[in-house]
Amino acid sequence: MKLKTFLLSLVLFLVVVSGLVFFPGFSRLSQLRNVREFQKGVAFTGYMRDAYNSWQAEESLQNLKKTNATWVSILATGYQENVYSTVIDYTGAYTPNDDSVVRMINYAHQLGLKVMLKPHVDLLNDPNHWRGQIGLYFNEAAWQQWLSSYRQFILHYAGIAAATGTEQFCIGCELDGTVARAQDWRQIIAEIRQVYSGALVYADDQVESRPEAVTFWDALDLIGQDLYPTLTTKTNPSVSDLCYGWARLLLKIKSLSEKWGKPVLITEIGYRSVQGAAQSPWDWQKEGPVDLVVQRKCYEAALRMVSGRPYVAGMYWWQWFPDLSVGGPNDTSFSPFGKPAERVLRLRFLLPM
Repeated sequence: MKLKTFLLSLVLFLVVVSGLVFFPGFSRLSQLRNVREFQKGVAFTGYMRDAYNSWQAEESLQNLKKTNATWVSILATGYQENVYSTVIDYTGAYTPNDDSVVRMINYAHQLGLKVMLKPHVDLLNDPNHWRGQIGLYFNEAAWQQWLSSYRQFILHYAGIAAATGTEQFCIGCELDGTVARAQDWRQIIAEIRQVYSGALVYADDQVESRPEAVTFWDALDLIGQDLYPTLTTKTNPSVSDLCYGWARLLLKIKSLSEKWGKPVLITEIGYRSVQGAAQSPWDWQKEGPVDLVVQRKCYEAALRMVSGRPYVAGMYWWQWFPDLSVGGPNDTSFSPFGKPAERVLRLRFLLPM
């Protein structure tokens, strides 16, 4: 009798396990439970073949974990030659190789971090254009070629996300010139769903200017927005000045969330530690003296204003580098590492959001 009971228990166990493994619905429910918590995230961004394949990258990720972040977005960038190109290459010198991407996802999981894999497309040799203009100059033949290449690119990374148990996958980033082709995006999303069962998000950047631009949010789990807004014209704003600007921006975010019945995930937000960082914070080429204070204030205002908003699913701070030399009190980049902004992160991320 004991043997029969044991065998029956074993069979039931195997049935449950097989269900978890082979039926994507089980995995998907688990993944969606993960994204209901506020995602306290930081973007981990490497731009070379071996960017994630070193002891430095592991130590840097350990430092990122010390901010009390619970999520990390891991970047993998593919490139097309210019805005007119229709072929995306993700095997070149500036794209982290697959082994290193897998290694970093697995290491993040070892550290207890949840992961969003976030593939980007950039222009390799076209300083006069940016990714948001891809598609503006295509005829229909070019569109079909580009969409075919993009499918290959994004499904490749969806496969990596599935194989590594990545909790969330970003299907695209700031491709403003493509979103009008909603049916093509819906088809891409459906194909990704066949490969990957976790939560899906698209990283738009138009909530201020064209909140109606993306019409396929219903096909995704979260509404993504990369946010680099100018919240004040003051070069040396107070935290209150910045909070005032945030109050206006949050009205637009809330409206977008209510329209589609799902929360907004801030897929990127960042400020450089340079004078004037509160104006056009997206400008990675701005020159000027180091200003650690303005970066700290921008962090304080953002973290204060998004906290406790049920329509905000989380935020990812741009950006943290695998290279340990980036950061510190003399650095003007987006990185908060070794700056007062990092201390703000540590304190705020320690609290419920």
